[in-house]
Amino acid sequence: MKQPEGEGLVFDVDGVLIDTSRSFFRVVSSAVDIYLSRFLSVDLPEKIFAFEHYRRAKMNPMFNDDYDIAWFFLCWVASTSAILCGEKPPDQDDWGNVLHSCLEDPAVSGESIFKKTADRTTVRKICEELYFGHDLYRLHSGLVPEFTASLGAWNDERPIINRKWDCFGRPVGIYTGRSAAEMTLALRVLGWNGFPEEFCVTSADGIKKPSPDGLFILERLMGVSELFFFGDTESDREAFEGYGRGRFFPIGEVLSDCPGWFPTVNEALAAIGL
Repeated sequence: MKQPEGEGLVFDVDGVLIDTSRSFFRVVSSAVDIYLSRFLSVDLPEKIFAFEHYRRAKMNPMFNDDYDIAWFFLCWVASTSAILCGEKPPDQDDWGNVLHSCLEDPAVSGESIFKKTADRTTVRKICEELYFGHDLYRLHSGLVPEFTASLGAWNDERPIINRKWDCFGRPVGIYTGRSAAEMTLALRVLGWNGFPEEFCVTSADGIKKPSPDGLFILERLMGVSELFFFGDTESDREAFEGYGRGRFFPIGEVLSDCPGWFPTVNEALAAIGL
């Protein structure tokens, strides 16, 4: 039996292959506003979820799933009377301390950390509606949209990578926190027609970063001996640490202090002659 050899390329999606700067942050921020207004009867004069709240959450490896950021933030607000009553805005350092206390799956940690919690199912439904948009949400979920009548935020996403998946001369895989339906839209944005479904590990597989399991699975399926993994968050970096071979390529702002950092995936690929 032939032994696996050579390296495969594995990419995270958001912030690596696709510019999501105008989609997921906007979804999380809008979901916070909608939930505060409709379910906590709080109408604050200004948005209280800022980009810095989002950026700090992405620095915690437990927050690979952006919709969990919205839920965790709402739990914090619901449990903090001064914020809930509009007496003070959410302090960034306080938020950082709350994030630091989350050492496992946010859905588990949140129940033990906060005195009051938001309804996680509702928060996620709001986020999904905002991301997919009215028509696509109804199509993929079979549910009636309640929180949006507009096009989804995914329409504002643009490809970062300027190559197709089948031009690298080696196997290509994807390890993402996206759902299978969200991944279908990502492949549409990328124009990666015909990408092998089995080489894409999503949340539908029951595996969540920072678990390295997705990388081990892709290594086996791709028939290679090691992986080059391109990621842009702490959850990506920790997943690679658990995997332990090949090379990790830190991409983008959150990981800019990491050795071997590259601003974009295109520059990382060029550095290794691809």
